Amino acid sequence: MRLASPASRDRIRFRIEPADLLSAITAPFIALALRDPLLLDPLGFPSDIPAPYRYAIIAAGCAIVMILAFRLSDRMGQFFSARDAFALCAAAACAVVSSSALFFAAMRFEGVPRSTPLIFGLVLAAGMIAARMATRALYKDLAHERDRAEAEADLRRVIVVGVDRFASAAIKLTDYLRPRTTQIVAALDARPMLIGRKIAGVSIVGDPGHIGAVIDEYAVHGVDVDEVWLAEDVDFLHADLRAAVMAQCATRGVPIHSAAEALSFIASPPIAARELEALETFEAPAYFAAKRVIDICAATLLLLATFPLAICVAYVVFIDVGAPVFFWQQRIGKNGQKFLLYKFRTYRAPFNEKGRPVPEERRLSRVGRFIRASRLDEIPQLYNVLAGHMSLIGPRPLLPQDQPADPGPRLSVRPGVTGWAQINGGTIVTPEEKNALDLWYIKHACLRLDLDIVIGTLLVALAGEKLNGRAVEHAIRWYRQEFAAQAELRRDAASEHEAPRDRRRSVVAERAERLPALDAVALDYPYRAVEPG
Repeated sequence: MRLASPASRDRIRFRIEPADLLSAITAPFIALALRDPLLLDPLGFPSDIPAPYRYAIIAAGCAIVMILAFRLSDRMGQFFSARDAFALCAAAACAVVSSSALFFAAMRFEGVPRSTPLIFGLVLAAGMIAARMATRALYKDLAHERDRAEAEADLRRVIVVGVDRFASAAIKLTDYLRPRTTQIVAALDARPMLIGRKIAGVSIVGDPGHIGAVIDEYAVHGVDVDEVWLAEDVDFLHADLRAAVMAQCATRGVPIHSAAEALSFIASPPIAARELEALETFEAPAYFAAKRVIDICAATLLLLATFPLAICVAYVVFIDVGAPVFFWQQRIGKNGQKFLLYKFRTYRAPFNEKGRPVPEERRLSRVGRFIRASRLDEIPQLYNVLAGHMSLIGPRPLLPQDQPADPGPRLSVRPGVTGWAQINGGTIVTPEEKNALDLWYIKHACLRLDLDIVIGTLLVALAGEKLNGRAVEHAIRWYRQEFAAQAELRRDAASEHEAPRDRRRSVVAERAERLPALDAVALDYPYRAVEPG
């Protein structure tokens, strides 16, 4: 799956290449000529436009619209791929369908054979693909001319063991690298039917069990093999054969790497469930098990109710900040799973048309400030709720770098669109205070508390954020009593590396220390004592 660009970097510009424009204009006329040259008889033109010419005008207009809609000209011809070919065919098919529908509604296809749209689609797709293939061929010829000018004496020679799609891509990457540093000289595979064939232009010369003989033979011909790369699909290479390959390479002093390792494609491991188990966690109430049903029903109703409002907000965002109208960030959800959180955009791009940075105060307009303050930018997160990434109410999902020192407790439940921390301070509270509020909610979650959070969210949307000092102080006291040992260890570590806390956080901590001891009932269910006020 391709990851979309950040909204501020994904600028939509409606452009069309001259070759695509030429294909869109000429394709309907070529289709008519291929179907029957007599269809292009001008007759009473220009006083009376014949039906074939009307169809050609409609078809050309629809083709231009689809080329712009599919953003075909954003793709560079010299890097034309199968994925781009599918996009071209989809655009051509949509042009055929839309032009046929319009012409049928206007003239019931009188005067134009019914097979013409199919021929038009084939000609349009063929023309656009041919233009890109020609561009790619020209680019490749220029690259070959540069290759002939390169000295190949210092290239690193490599043999690939195993044939798969990644091995093919690795060979192409080494060919495209400038300046070129690596050359794949041969490939080996254990499947007899592949011997003698080629992968990305490289010959499959033998079985992996004979790799020693292959290395020696290349050395006799003046080609010293410097490395051996193993393909990522190692199922074809059983343990005995793998051991034989490694032994023969070790005898000749040739190092072995996986292709991904050689190309530095080894990814850093994500947060996994087994790593979270090692963290200090507590069990979430059973209420969260039934909460998923409530989330699905409520999110569906809210999505239907807010759909007209969402359309209006999307239109305002498009006028204010431009396309795309959605903003996304990768956040961490339940059990450390990563997901894409969606919002409506409210900030303009950080750069202008000339690529120069835009002052920060100009990026957020009055319209964007209102949308953020009223929480209308959160409407797309109803999709995240339906998809199972989020809950309507819970701790807000954080970026990976913003996770607390002990993320296990907050990652034991689904993050929420709104939550206890959002109605008791939101962006005003510090990360430590927000974490305490979120953990207090997880421990004491119930239907009544969720209903009060819903009411509190509406009040925040109408009146703005306000710091609820009592709720913050109570959450901090509860957090310290619940996690006394962990908090003490973190304070000892932080005292050596972190700067002193700011004045407001110190005042809140001092107020928390002066609070009277809470009785056992309040600690088990202290909700009544900390109602927003």
